[in-house]
Amino acid sequence: MKSLTCGEGFRFNGAVSLQRGENWVAPWRVPFERARLYFPEGGIGRAGMPSGVALVLMTDSEYIELDYLCSRCPDNIVELAEDIEQLESVDVVVDGRRLGRRALSTSRGTETLRLGLGDAGGRARPVELWLPLYAQFRLTGLRIDEGATASVPAPNPKRWVHYGGSLSQGMGADSPLTNYVQSSRWRDDLDLVSLARGKGTHLEPVFADLITELRPRYLTMAVGGMIYLTGSLNPYTYLTNMLGFVKRVVDAVPDCEVVVILAPASPKFRDRKGPGGLTATEWATVHDAVMASVMEWGDGRVHPVRQWSDVDASDFLADGIHLASDAHRRYGAYLSEQIRTRLG
Repeated sequence: MKSLTCGEGFRFNGAVSLQRGENWVAPWRVPFERARLYFPEGGIGRAGMPSGVALVLMTDSEYIELDYLCSRCPDNIVELAEDIEQLESVDVVVDGRRLGRRALSTSRGTETLRLGLGDAGGRARPVELWLPLYAQFRLTGLRIDEGATASVPAPNPKRWVHYGGSLSQGMGADSPLTNYVQSSRWRDDLDLVSLARGKGTHLEPVFADLITELRPRYLTMAVGGMIYLTGSLNPYTYLTNMLGFVKRVVDAVPDCEVVVILAPASPKFRDRKGPGGLTATEWATVHDAVMASVMEWGDGRVHPVRQWSDVDASDFLADGIHLASDAHRRYGAYLSEQIRTRLG
C-alpha cells in the first residue's frame, strides 16, 4: 500500500494544533504548547482527546490502513460509560454515508486498523474518520491502495465553534458522530471545532480569546450546568462574565452569531441547592435573566435556547450529570430545531 503525508494526502478537520513527535502526529483542540492555560487542574489530557476532530481525505482507494497509538482515558471516566467502545472508537463515513463504529485498541504499542471503504467506482470520494471522544490519539501512519490517489478536500465555507463541558465532549454517546453536538448540526456547510472540555465550563477569558482567533461564523455555548454544580460563579458574577465572554467574541468577529444553551438538568438536581446556595431550578431563572441582559446588548446576534425539559432520571448516567446514548440523539435533534429557528 501507499503511505500518505499529513497536509498533502489528508488533514485533521477540527484540530486547533498538531503536536508532532519523531514518527507520529496528534491533533489537539487547544494550542498544545499552552495547554495548561486552558486546563490548569491537570486536565491536559482532555485537550488531546480529539472529540469533534476528523481525519479527512478525498480518495478512490477501496481500503485504508491506519497505524496509531491510543491511550485509555482515566478510570473514573471509564466507570461512567455504558461500554468502553463509546470512548475508544472511530466513526467511518464514506461519501456522506456512515459505515459505523470501529473499536480502537489501547495497548501500549502501535496498532493497525484496516478499513474497507467499498467500491469507489473509479472516482475519488470524501472519506472521514471521526476520532475518539475520550481517548488520546496519535497517528503513526496512513496508507491507501497502491494505485489509488488521495488529496486534501476543500474545507466547508463556514466555521462552527462549540464551547462546552464533558457532556459536550460526548460522555455517554455511542460514538463520535452520535454525540449531541454532532446531532445538533443544523446545516451541512459547517466545519466544527469543538472546544468541549472536562472539568466544566466557567466562561474563562482565555477560551473567549481562543474562539476569536478561530474566527467562527457561529458559536454555540453550552454553559451554566457546571457553574451551578461547583459554585464557581454567583448570580452577580455570572452576568458580568457572560457579558464579557460574549462581547469579546462578537466585537472581534463582526459576522459571528452566538447561540447560548443552558445545559440540561437531571430531575434529582432541580430542587437541590448547589455550593452557590441555589437549586438548579433557581439557577435556570438566573440564567434566563442574564441572557435577557446580554441580548439587549447583542444587537440581534445573540440567541438563547431554553433549557431542554424532555428529560427524566433514566436519561442520565449513574452520576446524574451526563446523558445516556439515546438522550444524546434526542437532545441533538431538539437543539438542531431550536438553533435553525433562531438563526433562520
